[in-house]
Amino acid sequence: MSKNKVIDLDEYKYFNSPKFKSDELLEEALEATSKNKALKLAKQALDIYSDNIDAENLIAEYEENPIKKLKKYDSIIERATKLLEEQNMFNKENIGDFWLILETRPYMRARHNKTITLLELGRYSEAIKECEELLQLCNSDNTGIRYILIGLYCALEKFEQCEKLYKKYNEDSAFMLFPMAIMYFKKGDYKKAKQYLKKTEEQNEFILDFLLNENGEFLKGQMSDYYSYGSEEEAFLVIHDLMYLLGSVPSFIVFIEKEYRGK
Repeated sequence: MSKNKVIDLDEYKYFNSPKFKSDELLEEALEATSKNKALKLAKQALDIYSDNIDAENLIAEYEENPIKKLKKYDSIIERATKLLEEQNMFNKENIGDFWLILETRPYMRARHNKTITLLELGRYSEAIKECEELLQLCNSDNTGIRYILIGLYCALEKFEQCEKLYKKYNEDSAFMLFPMAIMYFKKGDYKKAKQYLKKTEEQNEFILDFLLNENGEFLKGQMSDYYSYGSEEEAFLVIHDLMYLLGSVPSFIVFIEKEYRGK
């Protein structure tokens, strides 16, 4: 005789809750192969559970007009903030540990997306403020906000903040080293600029080659959420994320070719 299985009531309620079913639809939306299908599933997820902030985030990501997109993120963040306030998440014990607390992640994702949109609109000072606040909320910076911030500091010639941020995280990744090379170039410290270009090459050999390729070979790269350190995919992301900064210092490419590579 088989024994009757004991049903955990809390578990049963969770797996049959609107939130769980909404999250399942959102997972399908994230894996959808077309924009229309993704949007349809995300909207269905919201119909089932209106507090699904990540579903709102996904819908906003598909907005092609950056001005409208920014308004959507502002609305999402306002809603997400109220939800976290109801849970007393903005207390002293939690500040600094956001993202490590699962409930805060949709809110953090929305603010991250807003920061990128501000960057696309050229609103650098506002983007810097967002970055600085996000780093206060999450000291460990699990989402890589520091990579955006160091480029912004360099673009606005906030050199002291650049150096402090680099020293704070003490990270020799191409995402941190390459902006530092540009920073020292903009400061007129060409010796240090070369030193950081050398460090950049040691971490990723493709970045400078891509930049010096007259055929624009790097433009054939594909955006990807996954990359390995030192890979072509990483090199593409570094250049892509700093195109606005590189565009402000056109002679930096000449410096790489004539002064650094031509040494």
